Parts: sequence; C-alpha cells; structure tokens
Amino acid sequence: MSASRTILVIGATGQVGRVVVEEALARGLSVRAQSRNATRAARSLPVGAEVVEASPTEAASLAAVLDGVDVVILTHGGDADLENNYYAVLPALLEALAGRQEVHISLMTSMYISHPSGESWDWKRRAERLVRVSGHPYTIVRPGWFDYQGPADTRIDLKQGDRIGGRPGVDRHHIAQLLIEGALNPSGEHRTVEVFSQQGEPVTDFEELFAAAQPDTETGRGVLDEVLVPLDDEPARVRADVSRFGA
Repeated sequence: MSASRTILVIGATGQVGRVVVEEALARGLSVRAQSRNATRAARSLPVGAEVVEASPTEAASLAAVLDGVDVVILTHGGDADLENNYYAVLPALLEALAGRQEVHISLMTSMYISHPSGESWDWKRRAERLVRVSGHPYTIVRPGWFDYQGPADTRIDLKQGDRIGGRPGVDRHHIAQLLIEGALNPSGEHRTVEVFSQQGEPVTDFEELFAAAQPDTETGRGVLDEVLVPLDDEPARVRADVSRFGA
C-alpha cells in the first residue's frame, strides 16, 4: 500500500487516537480525523490532519466522511456502556462501507479480551468477531497497559494467544505503529496480536514483524486464543450482526 492512501481515524482525540494521527502524518499519509465535535478536536490535533465531524455509531454520518478512505483505524474507547459506545461503532462502519470490501480495518481492543468475563468488556471481543467475519482485510491490536513501560523499552514486543506474562506495559506509539503498519504491510492482514514494549532497538521492518505472527484461521477468536465462545452463546444483537455483515 502506497503512502498516498487516506486513513480515517475514529476516536482521533483519545489517548491513542492522537498518537495514531501523529504517526500517520509522520509517514506522509493523508489523515482524516473523526470527532463528534470538529471545532474542539481541531484545537488538540496536529496540523495537517483533516478534522471531520461524524457520529461513529450512525452509518449515514460515517458514510459522509468515508469517501476516498482506504484504511479505517478505530481507537475509540470509553469504560461506560461498551455495547452502545464501543461495539455499536462496528456495525455502523460496516454498513457505511457496504460494497467497499477492499478497505482495511485496524481495530484496537484490549489484552485478555478473549477470555469471557460476563461484563461489559465482552463487547470488545464481540467487536473483534464482527471485524473478522466482515470479509475486510483487518488487523486487531490488543495493547497492554498504556505508559507502564520502562524508559529503555523502545522495542515492540509482539505476542499472540492473549496470555499475560512478563511486563505488560506498552508505549502508545507502539500501539499506533501497529495499527498503521498492519494496514500498510501485506503480512499485517488477518492478524490478531497483543502489543507490549521491551528493551531493544526500535522495529524498522514491520513486514518482517507481522510475517512472524500467524494469521487468524477462525472468525470467533485470534489464532492462538485458548477460548472460543460459540456464536450461539453470544447476544442476539451480535448473532444478527454476524448474519448481516458476514462475508
């Protein structure tokens, strides 16, 4: 994928979204930054980003800002009502992208999200499932704890299997880099990965980094995840979305 492509960042004013905008602009990419309030967002985002106003849970609103977009990076979050503030963005996006299967989706979720909790966090796992079944090229990135890395942890530590071990901290720049490079490098497609930061030299060859990871083989989980939640055990809303948007 060439550097002339256009990226839409959903959740652009968040903790990671702002870094994604910075990193993408530094790579010479054309960046469209979504916000519910464009005037306010423009004051906090880097010069060079095109700030667009749209509701991320409304397909018609998203469709108006998706023209010419090649990559959608989702860093939206929030701890309250993840069903309607986090998960609901995915069906809205997929509806807005109808007929444009070539658009790459990079989704940020959370580490350990593959393990059912019976809590609202399960909606992040369900969002992953919907992305995998959609037929779009995708990269799913599960970050560790933001900013808990050490001062010498300048190298990306890429893992799979959703198991927490060692130092779980991650530099937000490392999260942003994987969300972007997953779309720019062929081996980034159809990967579900966890990202942490470790000591060592910064990664410069992202194709090599992603090529060492395994692609997903099932829609219901990351390739090395230990748990597979049957689709029949998911809420009716998820089953309906999988049926509607499944490729």
